[in-house]
Amino acid sequence: MTELQQDILQNITDFMERTGGITGGHMERTGRYIGIFIDMLKGENIYHKASLSWDKDSFVRSALLHDLGKISVKDSILYKPGKLTRAEYEEMKNHTLLGLKIIEALQKYSSSNVLLKYAKILIGTHHEWWNGSGYPNGLKGRQIPLQGRIMAIVDVYDALISERPYKKPFSHNEAVGSILQGRGSHFDPFLADLFLAGSGRFEEAGREEYH
Repeated sequence: MTELQQDILQNITDFMERTGGITGGHMERTGRYIGIFIDMLKGENIYHKASLSWDKDSFVRSALLHDLGKISVKDSILYKPGKLTRAEYEEMKNHTLLGLKIIEALQKYSSSNVLLKYAKILIGTHHEWWNGSGYPNGLKGRQIPLQGRIMAIVDVYDALISERPYKKPFSHNEAVGSILQGRGSHFDPFLADLFLAGSGRFEEAGREEYH
């Protein structure tokens, strides 16, 4: 990635942090968690081959854009302190489709950009569930790209340990427990087990100062 591309990406990230209802540091932390997952996959037989061809730097940086579509969601929904109504939740879910539209527009001018390819996968699949009950497309099991299955775990983990308008932060152990409760339903069971095995590394990465 060139210095100019990095500057543009950082500016987009900063804008999303200010206007997209996204907890400070969330996007950068999820990128760090993805880096941990990639490193851990190197020592495993399952999914190791699938991850060999990944451009780690581009994949990690693409996590900065996974909630890009939230910049188009109304503030009254993003910052609502209580539970969303059914209609509000449906509107919130549209942030995946809105984000995809933005990335697809950018790809018209840079179709070969690897970071945008990863970002499109993460934006479109990080809310899919292993059991098929997620959105936007109801993908199930290995229909969900491996990158999206990893993003699903790190996104939820960081959301749980972060303070939001509608909740107080969970402790690390509480967040780990929630991930394990979703093993085989929300999350890929192997990746949930891998997350548990490396939970100390994720906890440490979550404490790193946001820059």
